[in-house]
Amino acid sequence: MIPRSLSSRRSARAAAPPLLALLSLSALFLVGCSGGPKPAAGTGAASRPGSGSAKVWKPGAPDTLGPTVAIVAGRRITRHEVDSLIATAPPSVQSQLREPEGYRNMIERMVIQEAMYDAALRAGLDRDSTYLAQVKINARELLMRRFYEMKMQAMPEVPDSSLQAYYRAHQQDFVVHARARVRHILVPTRAKAQEVRVALQKGALWDQSCAKYSTDKVTKGDGGLLGWVAKDTDQVPGVGKATAIVAAAFSLPVDQISQPLKSGAGWHLIRVETREDDSVQPFEAAKTRIVSRLRAERRESYGKEISDSLLKSSNSTIFDDSIRVALTPGKTPEDFFKEAQAAVTPLQRIQLYKDLVKRFPNEKVSIQAQFMIGFTYAEEMGEYDLARTAFEEFIRIHPDSDLAGSAKWMLDNMGLPGPDLKDDDSGGEGGAPAGPDSGRAGPKEGSK
Repeated sequence: MIPRSLSSRRSARAAAPPLLALLSLSALFLVGCSGGPKPAAGTGAASRPGSGSAKVWKPGAPDTLGPTVAIVAGRRITRHEVDSLIATAPPSVQSQLREPEGYRNMIERMVIQEAMYDAALRAGLDRDSTYLAQVKINARELLMRRFYEMKMQAMPEVPDSSLQAYYRAHQQDFVVHARARVRHILVPTRAKAQEVRVALQKGALWDQSCAKYSTDKVTKGDGGLLGWVAKDTDQVPGVGKATAIVAAAFSLPVDQISQPLKSGAGWHLIRVETREDDSVQPFEAAKTRIVSRLRAERRESYGKEISDSLLKSSNSTIFDDSIRVALTPGKTPEDFFKEAQAAVTPLQRIQLYKDLVKRFPNEKVSIQAQFMIGFTYAEEMGEYDLARTAFEEFIRIHPDSDLAGSAKWMLDNMGLPGPDLKDDDSGGEGGAPAGPDSGRAGPKEGSK
């Protein structure tokens, strides 16, 4: 197997696909620098400089880590390394990275990273003073983060009695509004929708008709399943805003075929599989959500306990008089914001953002800090209930801010699965057909 030249495709693709940008660059470096198995000398080894005619290394024997998919700077990259890296990508992206094109793009990115690493070593940058200083800083931060993570893992679990008590006291939080489970067939015109409807009424099978006629690539192989449509919203999973579909979902008899319905994506025929009235989610179904909420509350207090114990055990003293002197003429709001961004743990960042907002409530950067409180809770800690409280407070205080739209978007979408990226080229209201329960979209353009 002789690897294809990377340069033959470089001109056709000037930059790495946007999909790869979703992966952590640092993770790619770690994989590229992992020092995986190198080809042994002898049969199957790459020729060394001065050894005569140039040869291309080929695997000499089966490898337990999978086939060698590339070689760079004398090091082979195996399927195992590529698959391990793909496993760290968001679930919504992994399927695309396992397609032939995505898989090869991933390998190419790894090869580039490995070549860059090898070039840096040959340039002696591993002995560069700036590099060594940065390594020392990063090592210190990683050590502190690991210590904090281990301490937080020791946080006591919320007892079942507390979960039950919370459930009984907050029944309204667990109301499940009326909903209908809907399937659809999407076609480009009303006339085509009417044609398919007539065929269905004459006995054509729904799943076969969906596979044959629907233009929704995501759902056509699954009988057009959109999932649950809620009565109290005009949003339909995988379609977007579609008032007509929502109305039909709660007026159409179960298992009957609707009239053609218009949305931004085209014309739909829908079929309602089942409907459910308003109900209260059972405790067992709500338990995970309750645990998350109570753990979020306990996590903040437990984090403070850790900090307090460290201050006590290290015999630390903070001199307030010296602080007042140190703050003369004082740091700017921007300095406080940078300090918050550089903090080691998410809780430290949140506290510094809160301090900034309290100290400089009318500064522009304080508005960003107020937003970052909710963002950090949601994106770094997964504490969606605390994030929701923070974003609601942000919207209340700064309704006219450029970031108000982003805060509203976070309220609607945090914790939901990401969008299906396979069909990214559609337009119109509702966007590309997405997965059965995907209706997630990014913040409006222009939000900061």
